[in-house]
Amino acid sequence: MPGTTPEIDEEARLHCPRCSSHELTAGAPVTDPAVAWTNHSITCRSCGTTRDLAVVAVFGRVVVRWLDETTDTPRR
Repeated sequence: MPGTTPEIDEEARLHCPRCSSHELTAGAPVTDPAVAWTNHSITCRSCGTTRDLAVVAVFGRVVVRWLDETTDTPRR
C-alpha cells in the first residue's frame, strides 16, 4: 500500500509525521462505499501540518497509512 506507516506510541497515540507531537485533530472522515478505506484529514495542533491518513480494513486486517507526503502544509 502506498504511503508511510505512522508512528504510534505504547499508549496507542498517533504522532505528527513532521514534529512527532501527539496533539492532533481529525477532520470529518471521507468514505466511499466502493472502496475499502476511509481517509481522514489530520492536523497537528503544534506545528500546523495537515496530512491525510488512510484507514484500510481488508481481509480481516486494518492498515493505517499516511498518504502523499507532499501534502504537508505547516503553519508559518
